[in-house]
Amino acid sequence: MNVLTRTGGDTRLDGRHGSVEVTDLAPGQALPAGAADTETGVFLLSGTLSDLDPGAALFLPVGEPGDLVAGPEGARVLLVRARGAQRPPAVARRPPEVDHVSSAVLAAGGGFTDMRVRWLVCRADAGSTRLVVATSTFAPDGHHELHRHPNAEEFFMVLDGGGEHLTETGAIRLGPGDVVLVAAGEWHGYRTDPEVTTTTVYGYLGAASLDEAGYEVRA
Repeated sequence: MNVLTRTGGDTRLDGRHGSVEVTDLAPGQALPAGAADTETGVFLLSGTLSDLDPGAALFLPVGEPGDLVAGPEGARVLLVRARGAQRPPAVARRPPEVDHVSSAVLAAGGGFTDMRVRWLVCRADAGSTRLVVATSTFAPDGHHELHRHPNAEEFFMVLDGGGEHLTETGAIRLGPGDVVLVAAGEWHGYRTDPEVTTTTVYGYLGAASLDEAGYEVRA
């Protein structure tokens, strides 16, 4: 497991299937392009980036430059890049699923309390082939028990609030800006602090849906 505590400047975590990077763009600076076999999920953390508002996400398929430029105040951007991607076929796009506890596999698997999910980039709504970007909100005392995804890595970044990232060997404190990259098959979870609502951005590298990533709650 890789953990970054963000204190300023650019940060990056590299995994088997890709990378997760927080980068600051100066006013007028263009978003850096990914490699030829890489697809990208863009999540705007703050500032302005072309037509994106903070909290919005955009999917860039293989070979698509994006042409995104930071506004007058600059931009702080989360870049999720997955290697080994293919140019996706055209799909019928649908609006992100808001306040929904995910696909049938998550609902059936259980293991969470007071957690809501919004899917921003995945195969169904964006046509991605190797990555997922989503947001989650944990109500006070909300938690996600130890679980794992056998087929994909997971990144997890706290936007607001705070709590504990759960592992087999103990808990790790996470606050706003902290990022975790969890290896495929590694047990992990999250528990928000009492009386604190936590919002996060998270997702998967190496799979384009939760069903493809797999989901198993530790007994």
